[in-house]
Amino acid sequence: MLFSTTTGRQKAKNLGRDPRVSLTVYDTGDPYHSVDIRGTAELVRDEEKSLPRRLSQKYLGEDPPPEPEETLRLVVRVTPQKITGFVR
Repeated sequence: MLFSTTTGRQKAKNLGRDPRVSLTVYDTGDPYHSVDIRGTAELVRDEEKSLPRRLSQKYLGEDPPPEPEETLRLVVRVTPQKITGFVR
């Protein structure tokens, strides 16, 4: 699982201090259908801001809103250690 954040956000600071992470993904059509992912996060610099651009193009068909040039983006790469699901 990959997601993007910036160096100034509390999420990045917390993951830099303690890489343990837990994510829950819900099916928007049925909130009782979900998956929980527990694992560790690795923070990787995204100098070109390529992940937000790829995701925005894939899901919205357009580039993301511009950010200040000095904003440093990070890719958070989650390595799962336990995955559980819930289906009603």
